[in-house]
Amino acid sequence: MAARSPHSTARAADAQRAPWDWLADWNLQQMALANQGVHTVYRGFEAIRRIQEETARAAAERHAAVVEKLRRPGQPLDLALIQGELLRDDFSSVAKYWQDLTGVALEMNGELLDCATRLVDTEDLFAATAPRFLHS
Repeated sequence: MAARSPHSTARAADAQRAPWDWLADWNLQQMALANQGVHTVYRGFEAIRRIQEETARAAAERHAAVVEKLRRPGQPLDLALIQGELLRDDFSSVAKYWQDLTGVALEMNGELLDCATRLVDTEDLFAATAPRFLHS
């Protein structure tokens, strides 16, 4: 009696499986990857919300400090200096805000592309089904 190799045992097990098992496995994989994609999007939205919240809080604090400075008596040159500092800080904050958003969006898109490539990768499906359909 010839010894069975692990590959021939696996093929025999595959041949005994019901024809719809591979479809159920494939659907399960598709659902898992789709849910992973949704999870990635929600995590990205949460990170975007945090960035927006932190930026808005920092802007509110910055503008509140400017209001306090403007309430004190001062020279007209001080007013121009305060406005210049506020403008500089606002532009700096806007640049950081967009950089942070871009970083989160790129990270989220990278994870989604990873999910998409695994969603479209059907080599295992073809390998599992090709012998059945070619020889039937």
